[in-house]
Amino acid sequence: LDEGAPFADLNVSRIAERAGRTRTTFYAHFDDRRQLLLALLRDAGGAAITALEPFLAGEGPISHAEVIASTQALLETFREHATLVRAVIEAAGYDEQIAAQWSSIVRRIIDGAALRLQAVGIPRDRAVPTATALVWMTERTCYQQAIRDDTDLDDQAIVAAISDVWWNSINGQG
Repeated sequence: LDEGAPFADLNVSRIAERAGRTRTTFYAHFDDRRQLLLALLRDAGGAAITALEPFLAGEGPISHAEVIASTQALLETFREHATLVRAVIEAAGYDEQIAAQWSSIVRRIIDGAALRLQAVGIPRDRAVPTATALVWMTERTCYQQAIRDDTDLDDQAIVAAISDVWWNSINGQG
């Protein structure tokens, strides 16, 4: 995957060979390559949630610096797991189980963000749709920046833009 091969083109033999293992060893741990991708995704999803934890678990007023720090941490997590995220987004287009796992991670972030928005006074009926839109916007923008390198902007500009959208939405009360 690091060399740009699509996940769809990888088979268990190739994965095992590149890992310096046998197919038998691979199958001792995973039923198929989808199970491997799902296991890696669980780890990366946990890393994303950990990166956002200071924002999601915070109480009281939200500072602009807190939004910037969370956005920066998420973008760094996307960069750290760029190969995996690229494979997951690709596979989610044709594999419902992978799509569901990715959506589950994003929904956990949406739920936490909605609760945080509610904690600063945004009513639930506005916090949930606002969090949904903001989180999916953030996911897609981080993907375009960290994986596709398709924004023509540097990371600092992307972090500032995402953070400003969140900040303005929070201060505009959703």
